[in-house]
Amino acid sequence: MTVRILVVDDSVVIRKLMTATLGEVPGLEVTTAPLGRIALAKIQQQQPDIVILDVEMPEMDGIETLRRIRKIAPHLPVIMFSTKTERGAAATIEALTCGASDYVAKPSNAGNVTIAMARVREELVPRIVALTGRRGRTLAPTAPPVAASAPTAPPPYPRAAPAHPPAAPQHPPATPPAPVSPSARTTQLPRLTTQSITRPIATSGAITTLDRPIERPIERPIDRPIERPIDRPIRVHRVSGPRPPVAIVAIGASTGGPNALSVLLAHLPADFAVPIVIVQHMLATFTRHFADRLASQCRIKIVEATAGEPLEPGHAYIARGDHHLLVERRAGRASLAMNQDKVENFCRPAVDVLFRSVAHSYGATALALVLTGMGHDGLLGATAIRDAGGDVIVQDEATSVVWGMPGFVARAGLASQVMPIEQLGGEIQRRVALGSPRAVGVMP
Repeated sequence: MTVRILVVDDSVVIRKLMTATLGEVPGLEVTTAPLGRIALAKIQQQQPDIVILDVEMPEMDGIETLRRIRKIAPHLPVIMFSTKTERGAAATIEALTCGASDYVAKPSNAGNVTIAMARVREELVPRIVALTGRRGRTLAPTAPPVAASAPTAPPPYPRAAPAHPPAAPQHPPATPPAPVSPSARTTQLPRLTTQSITRPIATSGAITTLDRPIERPIERPIDRPIERPIDRPIRVHRVSGPRPPVAIVAIGASTGGPNALSVLLAHLPADFAVPIVIVQHMLATFTRHFADRLASQCRIKIVEATAGEPLEPGHAYIARGDHHLLVERRAGRASLAMNQDKVENFCRPAVDVLFRSVAHSYGATALALVLTGMGHDGLLGATAIRDAGGDVIVQDEATSVVWGMPGFVARAGLASQVMPIEQLGGEIQRRVALGSPRAVGVMP
């Protein structure tokens, strides 16, 4: 099945390079548009499967083009193609929180165009595969709505597609690590069908580390790909009995996460009673802008994480790009730590690293949320949370852009609930206020 890609960029050079770079990949067909208004016409005429959209363009920039795309094709995947500059980062974050599916950074200061575009292809192709394999529902942004014209009738998106992303060619098949299973959770991960792809972000710089590592036995390497599990229904089995009230919320997200987080966090009150720690897979240039953008939309205080910062109720801390985020306790007080240890699951920051540290520091009072994203990051960390007595909730497939990360956790029997993103804010408020009965996800 051919995937039709529309590349929108005002640069003739970029359009030619993208056509050559993606056109050589079997199964991909590329057309281009130099301006936003031309792209809008081509979307209605040609109905592409995915759009790669430049952020900075004349006449109509990428943000305005995205807003108009969402009126005529609300479920059409859009990947922003942006520079790593401060201006490009801020615009990309705005696009992501307004409904863009993902982003890829343009190569900068590249002496060799062939190498630079090969890197772009390595970043783009897995995202194209994941985003065109199924159509997740695009969420309404929490920012003030764009003024108003009545939307035209959208073309018939989504088209028929497999229920899950097709296999991506980058990695060889692998057997997933089996989560450590307490007696109430005996199902092992089944044989799998689709690989996950999440590439590392590599920059430089040193930052404060933990006094000692969070130790937990890992049966297999944690930086190798894991295939996606085959479909199996999930049945939630509730076990009665009290549990400690929630003392911290830890969240992991990747593809589609910026928009999902803006929806989730906007539901929380300013006096939210516990701290929130968040890993969103994102470039180092972008995370401060992302934290600022969320802070402007939400009532709780949201900041980019700083090493040594004490955790405060009603605050959310976003992991800095290219740095693992951890929680540690010293003299009974919880604070943040960061390091640049090796990538896990091809990521830094990695959700697994954060979740393991939260399990170590908070035990049964931890609540973990796994949101939309490619790959399996969070699977081993969710196991650690559950084994420490904490609980895990995942975003449902219908509201996820890609049901990779939450799907792995749900199908491993680690999630007590699988919920639409719009309901998660209310649920975690309820959990924090009242605690909740222990619930264990099992498969029939």
